[in-house]
Amino acid sequence: MIEQLTFEGRVGLKGDSVELYWPGTSVSFQLEGSFLDLKLSDDIGESEYAFIIDGEEQSLIIQPTVEKATIRVWESKQVEAHTFRIHRRNDFSKGTTTLYGVETDGILQKTPSKKKWIEFYGNSITVGYANEDSTGADNPLYTNNYKAFSALTAQYFDAELSCIAKSGIGITVSWFDLIMPELYDRLDPNDTTSKWDFNQKTPDLLVVNLLQNDKWLYLYHDNENYRKRIGNIVPDKEFIIENYTSFLNRIIAKYPSTNIICTLGCMDIVREDSPWPDYVQEAIQRMESSQIHFLRMPYLAKTAHPSVEMHQAMSDTLIQFVQKNNLL
Repeated sequence: MIEQLTFEGRVGLKGDSVELYWPGTSVSFQLEGSFLDLKLSDDIGESEYAFIIDGEEQSLIIQPTVEKATIRVWESKQVEAHTFRIHRRNDFSKGTTTLYGVETDGILQKTPSKKKWIEFYGNSITVGYANEDSTGADNPLYTNNYKAFSALTAQYFDAELSCIAKSGIGITVSWFDLIMPELYDRLDPNDTTSKWDFNQKTPDLLVVNLLQNDKWLYLYHDNENYRKRIGNIVPDKEFIIENYTSFLNRIIAKYPSTNIICTLGCMDIVREDSPWPDYVQEAIQRMESSQIHFLRMPYLAKTAHPSVEMHQAMSDTLIQFVQKNNLL
């Protein structure tokens, strides 16, 4: 079964099954038949997957249960040929999904591998946190990575997508006890010993959108994660630049020839009076590398996380920057 499936993102191959963790991870295949069943389980039961047929997202949201179950996701009264994809919508903290099999009465084939690959390192914005919550209440139940700026950009370029992202994460401090320098090189994000093999292949473009949570948490010196990570000091410009360049150097060590776009936004880290864009630009200048580029997103999300429409605007901005600078 594994040989007939095409995966995007970091997945854990376990014999005849596969583990899915990261937002944006997808499984695709071509099918000629009259029905499609997926055999799935999830260790927490809160994972969600968008269901895409021939490039069109369906209203069905696939929600694996803790108990292994076979879910019928499509059927027809006649034999039809389609391309199917399931795409993880939400954070890895919602559960690890195991796909045991794809069942049909027809012919199952791999989809062609894509020629380009974009890897994103980010926080809730890259995940697409609450982007489908039209009430502005920032409800994480309405998270859909398929409509996040990361996935939209990959779709535009017909590129493979990898999202190394977690809502609430930062480079120096997070809203929980994990920071991106500890997460970026994992295969299974929940396992400290599970390491990704960076030698498998090289992405054509890297996009880093971090520091929003660092900015917020620097205002809460009594936060337990702040006390653990930062201590009693007040982070200044040099502290921020040093830690940002340290993280970039870790990525460059893994992918020495890949172009990197360091972007910020579209939340208050890019509001008009914010010094953070200057910090990132100075960090890039100090590194003196022609492969690192800076993109400041517009300040769009002023009251909550960005909406689907804002994610589309971010994606448009990123696409134009990539094309203008011939980065992909």
